[in-house]
Amino acid sequence: MDISIRIAGAAGQGMQTAAEVLGRTLARAGLHAFIHQDIESRIRGGINFSQVRAGSAPVFAPTDRVDVLLAFTPESLRAFAAQAASGGLVFAAAPVQDVSAQPVHLGDIARAAGNEKTVSTVAAAIAACLLGVDEARMAEVLERRFSGAVLEANRKALSLSYEALRAQGLEGRFRLETFEKAPEGRLFVSGAQAAALGALAGGCTFMAAYPMSPATGIMAQLAELTHECGLWVEQAEDEIAAINMVAGASYAGARAMTATSGGGFALMTEGVSLLGMIESPAVIVVAQRPGPATGLPTRTAQGDLRLVLHAGHGQFARVILAPRTIAEAFEVTARAFDLAERFQIPAFVLTDQLLQDGQSIVEEWPIPPVRRCVLSGEEAERLEHYERYALTENGISPMALPGASRHLVVVDSDEHDTAGHLTEDAALSRAMAEKRLRKMATLAAEAPLPECTQHDPALPLVIAWGSSAPAVAEAIAMLAAEAGRPVCNLLQFVQLWPLPDLSRIPAFASASRRIVVEHGVGDGLAGLIAQTQIVRVDAAIGKLDGRPFTVEELAQRIRKEVFHG
Repeated sequence: MDISIRIAGAAGQGMQTAAEVLGRTLARAGLHAFIHQDIESRIRGGINFSQVRAGSAPVFAPTDRVDVLLAFTPESLRAFAAQAASGGLVFAAAPVQDVSAQPVHLGDIARAAGNEKTVSTVAAAIAACLLGVDEARMAEVLERRFSGAVLEANRKALSLSYEALRAQGLEGRFRLETFEKAPEGRLFVSGAQAAALGALAGGCTFMAAYPMSPATGIMAQLAELTHECGLWVEQAEDEIAAINMVAGASYAGARAMTATSGGGFALMTEGVSLLGMIESPAVIVVAQRPGPATGLPTRTAQGDLRLVLHAGHGQFARVILAPRTIAEAFEVTARAFDLAERFQIPAFVLTDQLLQDGQSIVEEWPIPPVRRCVLSGEEAERLEHYERYALTENGISPMALPGASRHLVVVDSDEHDTAGHLTEDAALSRAMAEKRLRKMATLAAEAPLPECTQHDPALPLVIAWGSSAPAVAEAIAMLAAEAGRPVCNLLQFVQLWPLPDLSRIPAFASASRRIVVEHGVGDGLAGLIAQTQIVRVDAAIGKLDGRPFTVEELAQRIRKEVFHG
């Protein structure tokens, strides 16, 4: 069972604060939550909301259903009151004549607490009380967030909110199973924080970036941890400088990264080619949003797969990964650093606004050991000769660090010989190009098979990746429950490039129909499958408005394709 709570109002009124306080409270109560943000590209005004989906079991996807609406403005109340589910509750900041069923008014409680700005705490407290969460849980969260007079006002707002709902007999109206003591090691994090922590787990010691939503949160989080975790974060003057700083830091031995969105990444493409030529590892997070140009800067999309795949002139190896959930953003980002250094390539992590700005309760991650794939000073010293681009069977040359041994480490953006010195010799140029091609083949040979269900392989196959995948999975489970049997198989990609031979998967080879779901309007993954597998995709479910797929929407659209396609 899960409950969906929408906190709506104008930008600057504290909806995200309310959602965060509620999310942290749910974590302390042993519950699960997934929060997504629907925000306009403006500092003040407009109609925005934070939607909290709370459950006794993990939840990962947005839903259309609104069980509780907490509206801070008349405009947001009118916009969303009709969406409140049957049996749901509506709370407003003030009475509104054309909307009924408002048990208490948020603004009245905030004013009674002595500070109208406590309305965000009032909203969070009402939601927690409806869910049957002990008042003391939220009090602990407030004590960690506020101090002094502000803390006292918020404590009073919390107490008055619970009293108001008890008087109405609404405490525990949507009670979820909670724990007397929350399980140890649970975290409440955003997707940006998860990616930043994953970078640290992957051994990141240098980041250079230029702010661009929705990627900026990664840089902001790492900047807060510079002294504590021993890394350097540089806000570059632009994206061109950022990618070149990353290349330089990587050559010097740092595990280096950058993060940007589509428009910023467009400026980085020459630097990506530089990484390919000098064979220096780097991690590049591309947090997708709709385009072209500025597009919808605070909305979500999955339209940059082809951009990332083809960025940079010339042929060189790269890997592209895409986490499906906030929890997975940690593991995928950490893995990207290992792949980048092991194969000496740029490793891309595709996230999007839904994941970056979303928040979730996750179990504490195990921290894998960082295994460096560079020659130590001692190992390099033992070599009689060192060649940075030595010709090898798998295309991967030994990587030594400059200044770590007596050997000179030379790299060059021009074509070069095995020692790194530039050359225009035909035979050497061909040998270097062939070495890079062998590396591409080595990387492709290790491409993992995507995750796939194992129902009847002749069933239709739905294919998903990234942040859309959890909503697809839940929608398919909903359809199976309705039918009383599996109605299709689900194939989920985390590694998008290189792709393996999908014919090894029975559900792909034998599917009656292949249906790709991705939040975009181009050929994306559907085109890559046709290109690399020489297999036709029968249908594509896309989206144009910058809002995330919801479970109900996908259930309806997949139902149509599976049963009537």
